[in-house]
Amino acid sequence: MESIYIKKTKKTPLVNLNIKENVFQIKGPSFSEDVIEILNPILDWIDSEIPKLDKELICEFYFTVLNSSSHKKIFQILLKLNSLLDNGKDIKINWYYDEDDEDIMEMGEDLIELINIPFTLIPINL
Repeated sequence: MESIYIKKTKKTPLVNLNIKENVFQIKGPSFSEDVIEILNPILDWIDSEIPKLDKELICEFYFTVLNSSSHKKIFQILLKLNSLLDNGKDIKINWYYDEDDEDIMEMGEDLIELINIPFTLIPINL
C-alpha cells in the first residue's frame, strides 16, 4: 500500500499519506456523501503502514468544513492512531483551524478530551 494521495475537491479533503516520507495530512473541506469512501482507506492504511513506522509521525488535520459523518470517521481514525500510540508508536496530532472558525476549533477541543494522543490546536490566520 505504502502511500495514498487523493486530490482535494470542492467537497472532499486532500489526503496525503506516505510512510516512507513520514507524511500524514488530511486537509480541506469534508462534507460530501462520498467522503466516507475517501476516509475509509485511511483506516486500512493505518493498519498496514504505521506498524512499519520507526520514528515520530505527526498527523496533520486541517478542515475548512467538517460534517457529522466526516467527524465520526475522523474520530475512528484517531482512535486507531491512539491504539497504535498505546502499543509504542510515537504519534502526535496537529489540528489546524481558521482562527475565526470556532466550530472546527471546538471539535478539536472535544477530541483532545476523548483520545490520549499528544494533540496541538493550531490557529491559522487567513
